[in-house]
Amino acid sequence: MNIMVISAISRESSTCYMLAQQLVGMCEKRGVTVDFVTPTNAELPLNDGTVAWDLPEAIAWQKRVAAIHCHFWVSPEYHGSMTGAMKNLFDYLPKEPMRGDAIGLLALAGGAMAALNTLNGMAVVARSLGAWVAPEFCALNSNDVKAGLDEAAVARVDALVETVIDMGRRLYSTAPENNVP
Repeated sequence: MNIMVISAISRESSTCYMLAQQLVGMCEKRGVTVDFVTPTNAELPLNDGTVAWDLPEAIAWQKRVAAIHCHFWVSPEYHGSMTGAMKNLFDYLPKEPMRGDAIGLLALAGGAMAALNTLNGMAVVARSLGAWVAPEFCALNSNDVKAGLDEAAVARVDALVETVIDMGRRLYSTAPENNVP
């Protein structure tokens, strides 16, 4: 099974990147292959509506996403939503590459509300791409990620990882052309 973990922030010292890296480890412990993506390593130009859909970078990105069964998106809350750089990744996708894939959403903020608007916005984008969104959202305080997640927070994130991977296996094992372990 192939998993994509997307960190909305490319900077290694950001709490978003750190949490995404924790997800990579949790996924790999379950024996899946992980493609770790940041806006920088996706190598896509800004999609301002003038970029051709047959741009080689866009086609490569679409093929990269099409090879994935499950996704985890991690973003801090920027003015009530995911980062613009993360949204840019999805603006290059038609529905086909993600249709039927399972997605887990995680968002970070500094306050007590912990990025609920970001989670809701990401869910709308995921559903518009035809994906199945896991019912559990993980809203975390970025200061807690920086300090090291406590046992309860790790358990919440781990439960989300388990749900998404399990659902991905169920979704893809029912299709005869998809032989997913």
